[in-house]
Amino acid sequence: MSRNEKTAPYEPTAIGSEQSSIYNSIIAQTSEKVKWLSDENKIDEPMFCECFCAHRELWYLSGQFCSIDGTVDGEQIRAEISRTLTENGIKSGVTNKTNALFEILKLHCHAEPIIPRLDEIHVRNGVIKVDGRMGEPPTFIPQKRFCVNHLNIDYDPQIWRHQYYPGKFMDFLCGLLDFEDIQTLQEYLGYCLIPTTKAQKALFIIGSGGEGKSRIGVVLNEIFGSSMLSGDFQRVENDKFFRYNLRNKLIMNDDDMQLTALKSTGIIKNIITA
Repeated sequence: MSRNEKTAPYEPTAIGSEQSSIYNSIIAQTSEKVKWLSDENKIDEPMFCECFCAHRELWYLSGQFCSIDGTVDGEQIRAEISRTLTENGIKSGVTNKTNALFEILKLHCHAEPIIPRLDEIHVRNGVIKVDGRMGEPPTFIPQKRFCVNHLNIDYDPQIWRHQYYPGKFMDFLCGLLDFEDIQTLQEYLGYCLIPTTKAQKALFIIGSGGEGKSRIGVVLNEIFGSSMLSGDFQRVENDKFFRYNLRNKLIMNDDDMQLTALKSTGIIKNIITA
């Protein structure tokens, strides 16, 4: 095969398995020219979108791209479109063509907003049904489903067959909080696992600086991943544009809350108790 022959892009080996769904090959062909590009380097835009989504499910809803693994950053989509164009011989006007295809892809992948199931916790390897009784294992479905707020963890159904104790993390919490406060933290985080505010709860951890409170936020970020928003809590009340970032999030964390008083807390109360 000559170097100048147009072929479909390949998936770079340097990308990890967790990102493979984002960077999947657009077309599986290796010996045939791509379907969406003519001999005159003219792009068939609808065909490009079909090929782009041929080996993965991709939706555009509520202003963002989503896949079976959760939300997909729009800049990653742009970067993949740009690489695809340059790898297939398009060297001029790449920025304009990328932006145009990105907008067309939004229309191609557009979907109506989905109503989240309040009895399901979505993890990387399946779905946990919120149907277990106290001390009994819940139903686990080892198949991923489309959802906009996945947790960034795997669930081990066998965990109920043997005793599990997160010793290192519990030792940290015992050095930071009283026993009753640890139970409160566990209860609150349980509320955050499902996409609802029916519990009508917000949690404030108050203490001196340097005690390690912000480390809890670091752990939560690893668990919730893209379903967690980190930012200034007061901006929820004062910045209507910042509030938009709360969509499809399970939890918001402010690890250094300002002490200045808010003039009003009506919007914050409405969000918490909605």
